[in-house]
Amino acid sequence: MGRKSDAREERKRKQAKQFEATKARQAAAVALDPGPKFRTAPALAEGPRAGTVVPVGAGPKAAFDGSRFAHRMTWCVSRKDCDGAWSWGESRAWTADEWEVEIHPPMTKFSHETWGELDKHSSDSGHKMHHGHELSDVAKEAQARWSDLELEQFETLFRFRLGNTKRAWGYVVQAHFFMVWWERKHQIYKVKG
Repeated sequence: MGRKSDAREERKRKQAKQFEATKARQAAAVALDPGPKFRTAPALAEGPRAGTVVPVGAGPKAAFDGSRFAHRMTWCVSRKDCDGAWSWGESRAWTADEWEVEIHPPMTKFSHETWGELDKHSSDSGHKMHHGHELSDVAKEAQARWSDLELEQFETLFRFRLGNTKRAWGYVVQAHFFMVWWERKHQIYKVKG
């Protein structure tokens, strides 16, 4: 080969080496997000309630403005309702086995996705798997229980489909899902058929 081709090859090697060094420096400078962050929700009594007048600048500040769909889903069970049973005979409490097999693994998997990605999940029939429901659309017993839990400021419930008839119900604040109920029999929102 001639001198020009040798010089060109040498320049390409130097550029590739410089690119790799720059890439390594930049990658080291970026703090990688280690995974979902779990936060404990403040007691609802500590924050403003529906109808409360909050002076300008005195209320809680949003972590971000706009849509949650670009943000990863985070979740917790700090507002869980595991007391008693529903009138249809289903306990509100989940078992250790249900937690380890049916609840925790899929919810943890979902927490690696953005809300926009979760919104695209659909069933074989094309229905959204994870979505909100107006409080007025769920069973009267669930509406009454929601009120007993003093959650009526959240007029939209959100549910994740975790199996054929199994659902995780709760509410969303910004990009964080607060799981309230685990349901096995699809009775909180009964499909009319």
